[in-house]
Amino acid sequence: MAVRKIQHADLASVLALMQRHAHLENYDDIFAVDEQALNRLRLGSVKPPCNVVVSENSEGKIVGFALYFVLEFTFRNRPMLYLNDLMVDEAHRRRGIARELMAALCREAESLGCFRIKWGVSSANTEALAFYESIGAIREQGKLYYVLDERAFGR
Repeated sequence: MAVRKIQHADLASVLALMQRHAHLENYDDIFAVDEQALNRLRLGSVKPPCNVVVSENSEGKIVGFALYFVLEFTFRNRPMLYLNDLMVDEAHRRRGIARELMAALCREAESLGCFRIKWGVSSANTEALAFYESIGAIREQGKLYYVLDERAFGR
C-alpha cells in the first residue's frame, strides 16, 4: 500500500468511500458531498481548507482515506491536526491500511509542529474504538461535545 496526498484523479474513488462511510455511520440521509464540492476544496493548493491522504493498493485502487484539518490557533499556541474522517474499504480492512493512514497523519502533525491529533468516533463503532486504542490513542475524559445545527442558529 502507498499512502499519499490526494490527486484530482482520486476524487471519484474518495467520494465513493465517503458515501460508504456516511452510510456505515448512519448519516447518509444528510450527506451532501459530491465531486463538485470536493473540487471546491482546492485540494493540492498551498493552503486548502482541508487535506486528504489516500491509501492506494498495488493495482492503483484507492482503498482508504483520511480527511483532516489543521487548526492553527489553539490554547497551546501551536497547531492541532483534527481528523475529520478515516475510512478503509471493508474488503481491505485488517491489512494495516488504517495504521498507515494514521502514521502518515502523525508524520504530518510532527512536520507542522502540532501538539495533538484529535478526532471523534461513534461509540457504536467498536472496531474503530479498538483500533484507536491499539495505536495508543487515549479517550478524552471529562469532555462532552455539543453540536448546534443550522435550524437552531437564530435562537
